[in-house]
Amino acid sequence: SNSTRRGITRKRVCTGRALCTPFFGKIRSMTEQIKYQSEITSMHPQEDNKDIIVIGGGIIGTCAAYYLALRGRSVTLIEKDDISAGSSTGNAGLISNGFAIPIAAPGVPSQGLKWMLDTSSPFYIKPRLDLSLIRWLWRFLRSCTERQMRRSIPVLFSLGEASFTLLDEIHEREEVDFGYEHKGRIFLFASEKTFNKMAEDADFVRNYGVETSLLDIDGVREIEPNVKPFVKHGLYCSAYAHLDPERFTLEMARLARNYGAELITGTKVTGFETKNGKISVVITKQGAYKAKQVILAAGAWSPLIARDLKLRLPIQPAKGYSLTYQRPSTSPDLPLMLSEKKIAVTPMGDKLRFTSTLELAGYDPAINRRRMDTIRRSAREYLPGMEHLEGELEWSGYRPLTPDDLPILGRSERINNLIFATGHGMMGMTYALVTGKLVSEIVRGEQPSIDLAPFRPERF
Repeated sequence: SNSTRRGITRKRVCTGRALCTPFFGKIRSMTEQIKYQSEITSMHPQEDNKDIIVIGGGIIGTCAAYYLALRGRSVTLIEKDDISAGSSTGNAGLISNGFAIPIAAPGVPSQGLKWMLDTSSPFYIKPRLDLSLIRWLWRFLRSCTERQMRRSIPVLFSLGEASFTLLDEIHEREEVDFGYEHKGRIFLFASEKTFNKMAEDADFVRNYGVETSLLDIDGVREIEPNVKPFVKHGLYCSAYAHLDPERFTLEMARLARNYGAELITGTKVTGFETKNGKISVVITKQGAYKAKQVILAAGAWSPLIARDLKLRLPIQPAKGYSLTYQRPSTSPDLPLMLSEKKIAVTPMGDKLRFTSTLELAGYDPAINRRRMDTIRRSAREYLPGMEHLEGELEWSGYRPLTPDDLPILGRSERINNLIFATGHGMMGMTYALVTGKLVSEIVRGEQPSIDLAPFRPERF
């Protein structure tokens, strides 16, 4: 069946044995979602007093709610759909701290111009007359400098390092199960040119303490034997982990609720009332909520919500695509990157996921068929046993991308009870826990554990 809603397009295709045997990984996920949603508060009062309201039920919002509730604060999370309904569901599930180089880097604009001519390329901008896109592109071009890149890299590494620490703490403190494994990642190369370029990047990030190993084909097969002769070289980096992103988000929401957070789903925020430079009321389709503090963590939808406050957030919805299958016997055991095609491969329990592309096409839910075909074809080129995969699930969703590829995180200078926690681009999974912790520190008036100056909402 086909369905299109919430900016996410899903298509379920069953072939062969899968026609009779359900994709059990998806069934389990659906069962978890139904069980979980039955526990969530569904009361929608006409007016209610709240201490802290978190807008957004993706991984950033649920982690913020968790850390606030853990610290004893009264928090209410409001989500327009279901928990984990957006890009927290179908992404690559990577926790990354290896090549923390922002998208806004020297050389990207010229390469991007070449990719723009190909709708199946890794980075595609749909031509259209859109003033917000034009403003975003101008800021992006200004950010693609050596100076800006070198300023951003240490900041991104600090976020990634904190994320790995917090993941370890979560496992020690809580009973959680979201398929977390820290095995590293292999980048696969069919081209000598691409491999040499990556070797230069590996040498560059070594200055920041990142250890990598350059591999010939025998070295690749020692770590991961399931590759085709098409692959000539590889690079292994240990600074990567992976998990099931939907399970991760649902687990964090469950923990937040266990510590007293109220989770309200199916409730769209439509506007605000302000008084004396503060948000006094959050207006939804189901009622109005008074709030002392508001956290905006709605991902790619954040700029649309902020418009009612006359705030302009320079965020573009960067569409990504993924294909998820029942995991075959030839599945890799650790995450891969098919480097020439910019396709991530992630094993997730009984599933295998291929994730790719960055498409700036506005809030257009249509699936680009050429992109999906590129993913299927590339999987067969690099990896054995990918010709007859079962239980295909197509997905697309929006990542909130800023011009400098840094999150927007901190208290608003114009509305002093509004805190931004958005704009994480393709790194939402990696930076979710540290963002949640930083939000709780901001709310409590504590000195943030990481300098927030690079993430200032008004820096643009």
